[in-house]
Amino acid sequence: MNDLKSGISVFAATPRNTHLQCRRQQGFTLLEVLVAFAILGIALGTLLQTFALGLRNTALSEEYTQATLYAETVLAGLGVEEPLEEGSLGGELDDKYAWRGTVSIYEEPDAPELEDNGLLPYHIRVEVYWRDEDKERHVGLDTLRLGMPDGFR
Repeated sequence: MNDLKSGISVFAATPRNTHLQCRRQQGFTLLEVLVAFAILGIALGTLLQTFALGLRNTALSEEYTQATLYAETVLAGLGVEEPLEEGSLGGELDDKYAWRGTVSIYEEPDAPELEDNGLLPYHIRVEVYWRDEDKERHVGLDTLRLGMPDGFR
């Protein structure tokens, strides 16, 4: 049924064309909705895991920073109030952190003799440790410091 003179084409609706138009207008199928929810769930799960990992790493970084500050503080105080002596040291810093350290005379085979000047090089190691989720973590700092053989005076 084409009217060619007026330039307007009219097609008769067949049952097949009507069925396709109705099917297209019905919306999404259940399978499409389920697939969309599955993709959304996987994406949100991955995003939440990423945020959780970021928060965990931030908290761990803060713990390491605090331990490093404690180690620097302990290291700066050694040999100031009391003279340096060879041996082991240690103590509690707060409810979470504790420290241990060693002081020993540093011996370098090619180093010039400093004892003639009344000084000895001491190797000082300070380690701050704490427990985190049933795991012991630690931060260690080493330094060399000059001192008198019988301690600072």
